[in-house]
Amino acid sequence: MGTRRIAAIVVLLAAAHASGQDVRVQVAVQRPPHYVGRPAIIQFTVEGFDQEPTPTVEMQPLPEGVRAHTSAVAPRVVSGYSNINGRISQYTKVTYQINCMVTADKAGEYTIGPFVLKQGTKEANADAVPMTFEAVPEDPDMRIRLVLPEGNVYPDQRVPVKIEWWYAGDTEAIQDLSIYSPLFDQFRFGPDAEPRRGESRLPIDTKDGRIVLAAGGRRVEDGGKEFVAVTATRTLIPDRVGAFPLAPITATLERATEWRQQRSPFDDFGFGSSLLEEMMGDRRRAANTAISRAAGEPQTLVVKPFPAAGRPESFAGAVGEGFSIDVAAGRTVVRVGDPIGLDITLRGKGNLENASLPPLTADGGLNPDLFRLPEGDIPGTMDDGAKRFHVSVRVSSESVAEIPALAYSWFDPQTETYQTARSKPIALRVMPAQVVSADDVVSSVPKPETPQGEENQGDRPQQAASASPSEPVFSLSGADLAIEPAAGVVLRDSGDWTSGVPLQLAFYGAGFLLIAVAVLDRRRSEVDPAVVARRKNVRSQLDRISHASRLRSKEAATEIAAALRALVAEMPDVARDEAQAVIASCESIVFAPAGSQDSKLAGALLEEAKTVAARFKHRE
Repeated sequence: MGTRRIAAIVVLLAAAHASGQDVRVQVAVQRPPHYVGRPAIIQFTVEGFDQEPTPTVEMQPLPEGVRAHTSAVAPRVVSGYSNINGRISQYTKVTYQINCMVTADKAGEYTIGPFVLKQGTKEANADAVPMTFEAVPEDPDMRIRLVLPEGNVYPDQRVPVKIEWWYAGDTEAIQDLSIYSPLFDQFRFGPDAEPRRGESRLPIDTKDGRIVLAAGGRRVEDGGKEFVAVTATRTLIPDRVGAFPLAPITATLERATEWRQQRSPFDDFGFGSSLLEEMMGDRRRAANTAISRAAGEPQTLVVKPFPAAGRPESFAGAVGEGFSIDVAAGRTVVRVGDPIGLDITLRGKGNLENASLPPLTADGGLNPDLFRLPEGDIPGTMDDGAKRFHVSVRVSSESVAEIPALAYSWFDPQTETYQTARSKPIALRVMPAQVVSADDVVSSVPKPETPQGEENQGDRPQQAASASPSEPVFSLSGADLAIEPAAGVVLRDSGDWTSGVPLQLAFYGAGFLLIAVAVLDRRRSEVDPAVVARRKNVRSQLDRISHASRLRSKEAATEIAAALRALVAEMPDVARDEAQAVIASCESIVFAPAGSQDSKLAGALLEEAKTVAARFKHRE
């Protein structure tokens, strides 16, 4: 297959009228062939929208086996002045380019759309677009596998799911990799860890776009072949019960089949290029590429309901292990009817963020005949790895002597049993409610103050008695009271370098230096092969951009856009927005009418592409 060119043909020119202004839409489709598992671009060029807000694209329900997502490129704004019949006026022209990435999981002909583009009260319509996707051959050197957990899965459980990609071919020839599983669009997932610098990455496609997962790489021998195996993990959070068939996970790979050697700038002077290429890095770029595919096995995810037998009253949907409940009272000496603030803290390993409180009366908790309890759900907040709730209750009887232990139950998916934890009871002193008579209200004689006795002290049972302001307060907390028997140690001169402080600092410094050298040596000897492949790919894309200066404008723009996409896929956290802006400018040249291209690419755009690409090299 020849070098993949992101060229397109204009298939529709539509105009719409909205809010008294014309909105014009030009639709272009990436030139075929389109392949299964590889996104094909439908591009909308829109004039007549404002700079803000970002437009949206709505489309008719997609055919089965087809998914799509859109990305709005920042608007290009052109301002200037016009002179019409001697009258000078200022104008502003806003142009949006919006890419719709369409991917099919099966070969066939599809109709995508129609589309409605909206921005506030403005909108424009675009007709449906026919697209044909061709099958991709299987790759004997590539494997892909989705590893579901063994055992049963329950609602809201945190379930680790592994993605394993194996490749026995030339990793330096890889131009792009797309991995997709319908599981990632059917359920909710926990936050994915951000890849750290120097760590392997695995690209995953979803209906909302591509994500890059932190991964680990290793070499594995199997069936007489040596594979580079890259593994990443996501956290599945099932939100409903049932049996869910899953289509096989797939991996689609684009690899270089033929390289075009870039000429050395020293060839004209009679020098050989091999030594220079070793010093300056690989200067090849792909002349031809091929697409291949691998698929895993079909699977079924079964999410079971919580068992009804033996379910405690204090179970409120918590799933995991090691939960605990702590209760603290704001006051412990009260009168009948006074409010008592209870701070309830839950800890555990599981769905703590979604944990809720069961009824306070559950499993022998607060007796509603002795306590007035709040109604409705009690909201909580996450704080330092714990879920905290605050409630207010009132004692209804003098006979109450304590706040009884509160129960909290959870389901342990490992043992498939319910577990219950209880808080500690809190002793209370409840006095009768004070009755205020009419004499108390109108009397001008002040009542004697209540002595500072048991009541006030009871309100703060854990607070120590305050010291008198006139008495000095000393604290020996944290002091070292050990007796040193060696007189030489006690009497030695701290200013003498032989006393030990300078010598100790020197030993510490030497120790840290040795540790640093050992760490660097170990990192150098245990370089992840996937990281090495990524670094070579980054250098290859940088050379690809440099070579574009020798090509005609459309070919150069195609090469630059493809190289920047590959860089963003490898390192999405580096200069993503700047790269997208350059890609948008390149695509404007690619999608321009055939007669409008220049012989060479504009120097400013080429320099901007080199500047953006250099940021990826510095972060590799």
